[in-house]
Amino acid sequence: PQVHLALDPEFTMHGGAKPGSVIGSVDASDVNWVAQYLANLVRTNDLPPKVLLLHRFTRPMITHTELIKPLEEVQIVMDMDGWGSPAKKIGTYNNVVYPLPVQFTGFKLFYKNDLFAPSTRMLTAAEVLKLEPQPSFIQYQ
Repeated sequence: PQVHLALDPEFTMHGGAKPGSVIGSVDASDVNWVAQYLANLVRTNDLPPKVLLLHRFTRPMITHTELIKPLEEVQIVMDMDGWGSPAKKIGTYNNVVYPLPVQFTGFKLFYKNDLFAPSTRMLTAAEVLKLEPQPSFIQYQ
């Protein structure tokens, strides 16, 4: 009951590319397939709804987002997965995640990667919760 699933399209390679050499992508049809699989697990095993977390920091990472079909058994969270300065992350949230949330929005904070650039810092949870719309989910990595 406590196990959920995240998809990280960044590492879904097409055409033989090596992970990390280009940013990968998944299509709404892939997301719908996974959501349906999770919904069947919920129904078959009498489980509480599953969370399907979709990591995203560019629009092309998930194509045809408007075709993703929410299901009663699966709560879909579009998670802002980029790293960098607070301004960059908030810009990504406002331009990539917020316009196409599916159901819920999320925000990922990196303990190390958010601190790579000089004079940058990690956003606090309080700062993230001031965003409009307020993310339903905050992830720390």
